[in-house]
Amino acid sequence: MAAKSSELWSSHAAIDAREAFRASCLLVLLCLMTRSSQKEGERFFVENAAVLLGTEWCLGNTDRETPDFIVTEGVEQFGIEVVDIFIGPQDEHGSQMKRRESDTKKAVSALRHKYESKGNIPLIVKFVGDMCDENMAAVLPALDAVNLSTKPYGHHDIIEVNESKAKLRAHITRSLRSNWFSVNDRVGWVDRNPIDDIAKVIEKKSKKLPRYRECCGFDDIRLLIVANRIMSSGKLLLEEGATPDLHGFQAVYFFAYPENITIFD
Repeated sequence: MAAKSSELWSSHAAIDAREAFRASCLLVLLCLMTRSSQKEGERFFVENAAVLLGTEWCLGNTDRETPDFIVTEGVEQFGIEVVDIFIGPQDEHGSQMKRRESDTKKAVSALRHKYESKGNIPLIVKFVGDMCDENMAAVLPALDAVNLSTKPYGHHDIIEVNESKAKLRAHITRSLRSNWFSVNDRVGWVDRNPIDDIAKVIEKKSKKLPRYRECCGFDDIRLLIVANRIMSSGKLLLEEGATPDLHGFQAVYFFAYPENITIFD
């Protein structure tokens, strides 16, 4: 059966609204994932998938693991399992690109905590360039030299450090809310035909179907595959019309967050 696709935006006239929406989604997602567990992150994606599908999914006990959620939709119930999908090389530990993003996020968070422990001045800081240890170590002295405590909200500065083979630039804005991140991890090429990777994820997860059915007590089990396109590691967008083998799942949703969801059933 052909894939059924739902798009939020289809015209160039909506670009500004789309970019604003993406920015707000990024802030919500970053705050959520920073302060809560993986389970709450999974719930976030399930609830947003339901919004794109134009339906209402009531989630049951969120402490369960197999499958991740029991969903009530009207008078129907089904189990749904959530799984991430990533672009680029994979090894026995998962996505190499995702691990690099996680390492960078930890380094940026540590730097932010050090800075805020001195004066608790919320900043938006966007890093561009070489985020090696030497450059990162030079960022705090450069920030201190700007003396942002004397600047008004909305004040913007750019600092540049060059303690290694390449420069690191930090775009700084004094803000009411702290948000530090690497721009390097938000850009990259988009895989527009990830159907083979999607098929591999479905096949791998299908091996647990008997366990899912046993734990929830019914046969209708669905799979939500999430590509977080805000991050470089999640830049996948399905444009081809092929349908993968569902391997026993009642339905599979490919969620190219935050913009598009494709249903295979």
